[in-house]
Amino acid sequence: MQKIQLEKSLSEGFIFYAISTLTIAIQFLFYLIHSPRLAMMDVGGWMFYITAACSHAALWALIPYIISLIVAITVRRHQAAAITHIILVSLLNILAYIDGSVYSLYKFHINGFVLNLLVGEGNSEIFTFSFWLYLKIAGVLVGIFAANTLLRILAGHCYTRFHRCGFRPVLATLILFALFSNFYHAYAAVVQKTSVIRSAPCLPYYFPLTATRLMMKLGVVSSKDVIKMNFNNKKQSADLNYPIDSLKYEVHSNPKNVVLIAIDSWNYRAFNQDITPHISHFADSCSRFTSHLSSSNGTRGSIFGLFFSLSSIYWTDFEVSGIQPLLIEELLKQNYQIGIYPSATIVNPPFAKILFSKVPDLRTHTEGKTVYDRDCRITADYLQALDTLGSGTKPFFSFLFYDLAHGYEVPKDKLYRFQPSWEFADYMKLNNDIDPTPFLNLYYNCVAEADSLVGCVLHKLEEKKLLDNTLVIITGDHGQEFNENHKNYWGHGSNYSPVQTHIPFLLYEPGEQPHTYHHRTTHYDFAPTLMNKVLGVTNPPSDYSMGHLITDTCPRNWHIVGDNLNYAFIVENHTILEKHPSGYIEISDSALNPLENYKIDNRKLNEAILSLNRFYK
Repeated sequence: MQKIQLEKSLSEGFIFYAISTLTIAIQFLFYLIHSPRLAMMDVGGWMFYITAACSHAALWALIPYIISLIVAITVRRHQAAAITHIILVSLLNILAYIDGSVYSLYKFHINGFVLNLLVGEGNSEIFTFSFWLYLKIAGVLVGIFAANTLLRILAGHCYTRFHRCGFRPVLATLILFALFSNFYHAYAAVVQKTSVIRSAPCLPYYFPLTATRLMMKLGVVSSKDVIKMNFNNKKQSADLNYPIDSLKYEVHSNPKNVVLIAIDSWNYRAFNQDITPHISHFADSCSRFTSHLSSSNGTRGSIFGLFFSLSSIYWTDFEVSGIQPLLIEELLKQNYQIGIYPSATIVNPPFAKILFSKVPDLRTHTEGKTVYDRDCRITADYLQALDTLGSGTKPFFSFLFYDLAHGYEVPKDKLYRFQPSWEFADYMKLNNDIDPTPFLNLYYNCVAEADSLVGCVLHKLEEKKLLDNTLVIITGDHGQEFNENHKNYWGHGSNYSPVQTHIPFLLYEPGEQPHTYHHRTTHYDFAPTLMNKVLGVTNPPSDYSMGHLITDTCPRNWHIVGDNLNYAFIVENHTILEKHPSGYIEISDSALNPLENYKIDNRKLNEAILSLNRFYK
């Protein structure tokens, strides 16, 4: 008898599992239907999304089914298992309904920040619901439970017929859907198929397969095809609102040149007279911004934030849409000669595509066997270019991106400045108890060598008298950690403490007296400052960026860093509110010590999230 009851729970439960998979998949379908991304869907996109929605819904629905079977085995009552199954599936439907509402408002799925807004202190100040809205919500909840009860009864009536045909067709279909959607997404990610890439984020907590290297190994596409497709993808920007308002100008009669020099992985402690004497000497003529924060803790988000002056949560949307930074577009419109001098390749990360695809004769690689060779090469090439640029009639914009500090690699005869020093980065030795001095000295030697190359550029600018009409910005993309927080963090990309996000920022402006500013500034201030000072744009920076004029002392609390999966808000005193990919919020001080009793200001959090998403329609 018990065996019959268990078999009945297994079979009826599986039928209800298949039905609940379908109902959840339909809910996922409405995520896309209610999104602006619907406008870019094609046949391939629909094939992907429907199969992905069904296979992803099957994973969601599998949990209640397994739990109901556990109840059937332990309690040995078919009715108890059925009721458990109904309740759990209904809760999943409710979760999908709430998450869909959140996604339509905030453009991301329920995470720790959203939960804090919904249930945290002060939630009533942010969400004000009328009696009728509560009544409507109650009606939806009752309707979901009632519908699932009826569907479970229907599953019972179908038991005899289904028992004869078996589970295999349903399971085989779901497995095929999962395989197709994942491999099709992997292919779409390589060829930049817009409808697939842009619809995938509509599915909550869905992380499909990407396999660019595998696709190239299998011969599906070549590396040249990848680069070509990256530069020629079709534009789709139906759900973006960038800029918010069209730009207005007061074009300067004597346009200034701009030279941007960035040092990859620049620890703020490595900016002083001993380590960077050439930059420090030049800094005496510059405005210094002592509290400058990057837009991320890695190169990808930092350089994106610098040129777009927007958070890299927009990366995927802007990349697929083919939207270029307004700063670059305006420089081209005003007839600037743009020269990009990267030490490391800008094909991966694809800055060549997302930032500079419209730049003529774009340099994407630099020849050289070592980082030192490549840094020397971009310096020599730029010094030669200055002979032409300095005598030309067109204004110019130059971007030099040095990699020595990131690469930890200089010739042995260049390691004399700081001792004792490792000859190479021995990552196997790193732990929380090791003395970082030899590793740090290796880093200092690399930064010092980069400084000497930057010094050559600065000397040439002065020699050619170009400083009379050239803005020079010297900064880093992000910081570099050497276990300063004593939490065994090394390098970058692992946390948002000051050692990974606080970097030097110098601005030389001809005719302006140098000044030291201590207010918080960010990478998001870069584009607005150049747009206003150099290109004559009169719009408020909020029309096209998340920043301000860099000299504007207005507060910059709730500074966002990171990307769409793992990001954080940095608030007062560098308190870090970090959202992990799982949705969990970790709150810590500037040294990464947990702040257990910290209370989030939900009104300010809500304002920050709405501000963050304002470039979506």
